[in-house]
Amino acid sequence: MVRVPITKSDDSRRFATRLSLFYAAMFIGFGLHQPFFPVWLKTKGLADAQVGMILAGGQLVRLLATPVVTYLADKAGTLSYAIVICCFATAVAFIGVALADGFTMILIGVILTGLVWSPLVPLTDAYGLAGVARRTLDYGRIRVWGSVAFMGANIAGGIILTLIAPDWIAWMIWASLVPLAIVSVMLVHDRPDRSVAPSGPGFFNQRFVLIMIAAALLQGSHAVYYGFASIHWKAIGYSGFTVGTLWAIAVLAEIVMFWVATRFTRDWRPTTFLLIGGAGGLLRWVVMALDPPLWINAPLQLLHAAGFGLVHLGTMSYLAARLPPHQRASGQGTVSVAIGGSMALSTLIAGYLYARTGVGAYVAMAGLCAAGIIVTAVARAMPVPRPAAPVQPQSEGAGG
Repeated sequence: MVRVPITKSDDSRRFATRLSLFYAAMFIGFGLHQPFFPVWLKTKGLADAQVGMILAGGQLVRLLATPVVTYLADKAGTLSYAIVICCFATAVAFIGVALADGFTMILIGVILTGLVWSPLVPLTDAYGLAGVARRTLDYGRIRVWGSVAFMGANIAGGIILTLIAPDWIAWMIWASLVPLAIVSVMLVHDRPDRSVAPSGPGFFNQRFVLIMIAAALLQGSHAVYYGFASIHWKAIGYSGFTVGTLWAIAVLAEIVMFWVATRFTRDWRPTTFLLIGGAGGLLRWVVMALDPPLWINAPLQLLHAAGFGLVHLGTMSYLAARLPPHQRASGQGTVSVAIGGSMALSTLIAGYLYARTGVGAYVAMAGLCAAGIIVTAVARAMPVPRPAAPVQPQSEGAGG
């Protein structure tokens, strides 16, 4: 039998298709977990402060798991195999969460699951950025399928909750992790990268630190939204379908942003993404602190395109331009740790503030956005360091 050689275009198409499918599978779980897991915690009889502690525990575990796993993945040079291991381990570990009862056991289950679930995003982004740069593909149009799946999961989860009792939410989330493990095996496996560090300056410098802090502040400002928006909306009488739809509106805006980013933002500096995104987040949290009616609340969620979408694209743009091959996963992991630490601390604060002030807790989130904008402005004013090894996806600008 004659073997037909795989052309460069075939390889690029296969890589893009499989990575898009994996992003979709991964974000189905996130799309069920973020809006509905806090609701499940409330059905277990936990207080708002306990809900905040459990959600923060899942974020804090990033500080331990992500740098270790990403370092080991960089050491081995094969990110795809690390992704497969984490996917299967997550599917197994979450069974413990679904079976757990009581604050202590649920917290233990969430922490154990977080050890293998939290490194997935930085590992996948590092794997994706490397493959995208090697094949000159558009990162935004691959990553967008994760957002599409997230939105679909928001809507589907809301519909499912009209048919099942809320105490089945954990098993609904677990069911989404099984296909994720299967799809992970289909990823195009990367070759071991044994490259050594370049002799020039590394990516870790003052400007990188400032960008990392800014991204952590801006993404950490979502703590009240992620942890308590669904709880509040349910408490004021919104149906599960309405709650899911509000989340879906936010993600639809994010999808549009990812899809059109190449056309309208090609010449933007990464700090431009962060500044505009931070301003959008600031406006969103100030208005949500006023507890607006549904006719305002629904279109307000479109600002997620700025507060999350632009901030994410700006962060990825900076990392794509700065990460040398031998530090892709470690660099992604460093930023993920910063964001995870910020999110964990913000979630603890959010649980405390929400229990006492309700939606007034969004005022503190607006403060985080303001701080992120200031830090970004300082980073923007600094000179751009010479990159150690330029690696850049087609959809995003270089520099800062």
